[in-house]
Amino acid sequence: MNIKEVLCKFNCEITKFANRKQEFSNRPKKDFSRNRKQSFEAVIRSILSLNGGTLTNELLRINHFSADSPSASAFVQQRAKISERAFPHLFQTLNRTFDRDCRYEGYRLIAVDGSHIHVPNNHEDKDSFVQARADEHFHNEFHLNAFWDIIQGTFIDAVVQKYRSQNEDSALIEMIDRTSLTDVIAVCDRGYEAYNNIAHLQQAGWKYVMRIKEQGAFGIADGLQLPCYDEFDQYMELSLTRKNSLEIKALTEKHKNKYRYIPLQVNFDYLPPSKRQEPAIFFTLKFRILRVRIAENHYEMLLTNLPAYEFPKHKIKEIYSMRWGVETSFRDLKYIIGMLKFHSRKSSFVTQEIYAALIMHNMTVVVSLCVEIPQKERKYEYKIRFSTAACIVKSLLTGGVSPPVAEILIRKNLSPVRPSRKYSRKKTPLKAKIQFAYRIA
Repeated sequence: MNIKEVLCKFNCEITKFANRKQEFSNRPKKDFSRNRKQSFEAVIRSILSLNGGTLTNELLRINHFSADSPSASAFVQQRAKISERAFPHLFQTLNRTFDRDCRYEGYRLIAVDGSHIHVPNNHEDKDSFVQARADEHFHNEFHLNAFWDIIQGTFIDAVVQKYRSQNEDSALIEMIDRTSLTDVIAVCDRGYEAYNNIAHLQQAGWKYVMRIKEQGAFGIADGLQLPCYDEFDQYMELSLTRKNSLEIKALTEKHKNKYRYIPLQVNFDYLPPSKRQEPAIFFTLKFRILRVRIAENHYEMLLTNLPAYEFPKHKIKEIYSMRWGVETSFRDLKYIIGMLKFHSRKSSFVTQEIYAALIMHNMTVVVSLCVEIPQKERKYEYKIRFSTAACIVKSLLTGGVSPPVAEILIRKNLSPVRPSRKYSRKKTPLKAKIQFAYRIA
């Protein structure tokens, strides 16, 4: 596929989406029923193309500084008519259109992760209003939960939550339940360590590689009888129950690697509350628990249900290490695509721009893959510079640059790949309020 074909497919999907505008309007048969300068399609394209400037300046840029450019007030009135389902639906539609079904050993590799999003200060939105530390300014945050395709480098699903109501476990289960993907390996960080999450992955027929806490840190490994070696790989079948009878207590004490009691206050969707007169009900989890060396005197615990004969320890370690790309993709979303530069305090508008950023991130990846990097004898291997490509793709999708010129510009802007380069993690600075007083021109 070349850039021209990508652009044609993108425009086709946007037009088909605009033809269903009544399904995605807050007041069907009334909103977008009259012919105005800012049609449903024009508003959608404008939101997708927003950068970090003021709303007025952005609208001037998007409309090529035409005398008919809409005012900020008119644009806000039009975008308020779009329902909350619109951008999530467009995000999923474009994902299906441009999915390449890339696989590793026959599996789709999906990294599961979440990230806080610092949004404009809004005292009225109590669900996102937070002061995380005593010395920190009050500010507002949303939480983005996402599935990221490790091989393709694109976000394939997302759940947006407000800070006070965020729940990464429920978001994970929601995305698992609505996906149609098969033959998946979900690669999860330590924050998803929970019996309920593992059970949902198992019931969905998914494989997983999950980092878990070391023994003594109140995690799944606590209470298990594990080898005393620095590295090991042990298979287990752990039967869970909510029954807390004397018989079950004796079983859990005698067979620590086979039985586990789940208290009622611990969320587990596949076990009903235990009744005194009824027999114990069990739910069995089958997994391998591994401890692998990742650096000098540094080890990690991993949990997986991948078979050992196909995926030995070194492959499990390799799969988990591949999830790091989701961290850099969150960084690109925020600091390159511009997911920290919102143009409204209103939570529904913020959600629109979060999904717009996800769409533009994916489209930048899709367009970049159409550009062949010239092979030359160089000190380093080179890749397309994502920050420049994102700028070019936004202009491409708004008609500011043609596909041939876009390809030339993207190919000219490369950056070296330095896989051995590492940086120490810096302490996160105190978060301040996001104001609209000063924006880039």
